[in-house]
Amino acid sequence: MFHLRDYSYEHLTELTLDGLLTRLTESTWVRKGAVLNAADRITALRAQIPPRLVLSHDIAWWVHSGLGRAPSPLTFITYPRRRYVDGADVVVHELTIAAHEWELINDLPITTPDRTLYDLLLPHLRSPDEWSAQTVGNLVDELPGQARQQFRLYMAEMSRRPYVAHMRTVFERACAASDRDRR
Repeated sequence: MFHLRDYSYEHLTELTLDGLLTRLTESTWVRKGAVLNAADRITALRAQIPPRLVLSHDIAWWVHSGLGRAPSPLTFITYPRRRYVDGADVVVHELTIAAHEWELINDLPITTPDRTLYDLLLPHLRSPDEWSAQTVGNLVDELPGQARQQFRLYMAEMSRRPYVAHMRTVFERACAASDRDRR
């Protein structure tokens, strides 16, 4: 990995334009074609993660799935208060998160893939818009069969969360549509 703290922006941009590097985050580049895992992606974000926050939502999805460049702004969950804070560079959701809903990757906290998917789907059920069906479909399309089954088990354990019954129905419909499209 190539970090902005170690090289000039101009130098990294020149290497990117020459096709040697790919920009991964706001301050990290990697060799073009590099195969990265979740630990590599979270390491690239290390300098941007404030203490006592758990990576969540879009940024956690990126760490787990590894698709494309890191989204901005960074999104986090913290607790115990329940309120929503939106800043220029970060979005923080302050709520209770169970111990089994986050994990450590390279000593940095991140929501589990199941909790991450739940957090990404919930707004589309709570207040759907014209793009909600497409967004839900795209998220489900990115999930391999094993991850779909794991999310079903995760939702089966939930009983007192808002919209969970509706989420189960929407998720199953999206899985069925995705399976039809793959044929």
